[in-house]
Amino acid sequence: MSKNTPLFPAHSELEAKMIDFNGWNMPVQYKTGIIKEHMAVREGVGIFDTAHMGEFALVSSNVRVALNKMLVGDFTKLKTGRMRYSFICNENAGVKDDVVVFLISDQEAMICVNAGDIEGDFELLLKTLPEGAVLEDQSASTGKIDIQGPLAYKVVEKVTGFDFRTMPFYSFIMTEWQGATMILSRSGYTGSAGVEIFVDADALGQMWYYSCEAGKEFGICPCGLGARDTLRLEAGLPLYGHELSLDVNPLMTGYTKLVSLDKPEDFLGKDILGEYSKSGKKKNKLVGIDVESKRVAREGSLIYLDGKKIGYVTSGGPGIFVGGSIALGYVQDDIGIIGANIEIKLGKKMIPAKIVELPFFKTDELRAIIK
Repeated sequence: MSKNTPLFPAHSELEAKMIDFNGWNMPVQYKTGIIKEHMAVREGVGIFDTAHMGEFALVSSNVRVALNKMLVGDFTKLKTGRMRYSFICNENAGVKDDVVVFLISDQEAMICVNAGDIEGDFELLLKTLPEGAVLEDQSASTGKIDIQGPLAYKVVEKVTGFDFRTMPFYSFIMTEWQGATMILSRSGYTGSAGVEIFVDADALGQMWYYSCEAGKEFGICPCGLGARDTLRLEAGLPLYGHELSLDVNPLMTGYTKLVSLDKPEDFLGKDILGEYSKSGKKKNKLVGIDVESKRVAREGSLIYLDGKKIGYVTSGGPGIFVGGSIALGYVQDDIGIIGANIEIKLGKKMIPAKIVELPFFKTDELRAIIK
């Protein structure tokens, strides 16, 4: 039986179309529809229920060293109040999950994981937990919403009193809201400017209500998983189960700079990643694809160059804001150069396409203070 987030009553009131998503009863779209929800985030402001995601609290005498042993990245120089994207690997260097780390202090961090296998992530991290460190699953007591779009700052300031435009991208503040603990981070999974807000689960309904009321004058639009997927596709961001899986290692994802093979700490899969990095074998890499057709390139569709199979599509869909049909896929890295003309096999037809630079939706709003 699917679990409900604390916002299930709000979704029911809005007559959202609900689906099972990784064991959670989640809105895929509202009556407005995916296209309008997508455009609201690109041109105005949208709000998402993301309370299905998991949160782990990590406490250690040296939390950066602990993180180095648990994840693939090097957290030695990460400053408090900042965030970092990283990966949990298994013993075979396969990606168990992609995560975001919040460094709260020299002794404390929060690890935000996906909803797909919160329990499995927790158990795997426990395997590499240093002696004396404590990892606690706080997912059930933590709620989360995302407010995204060029007008998001207006809504957030009305509700919380904070103007997130003064915050660097991938930074956060930890404070209180209506007596509840709140983390407000300048981040998101859409490519547009915005924040993710973590608050006590029993205060999440109130946060959602206040945000929707504050956003009425700016046309705030509740958004479901459908728009979340089309937005992240335009932003060129990976989704677990598509671009990321146990069959994919972090060096294939385009985030190679986030994998530290030189740090002194060992982590699961480090030796295998080292061998993979040094090997002369042909490797795959994630690329953006512009499909020269109205047809959508579905997951698993094969990619060809000059009649030779060179890879496969991992995600595809309409470029609602950027236009056309777009996709992500893995291709051989000695072939997948920007501008290469390729073909995608859709059914019995070969559809022309081109490898393009990611992301499809480009903006500097996330990495600079909005003027």
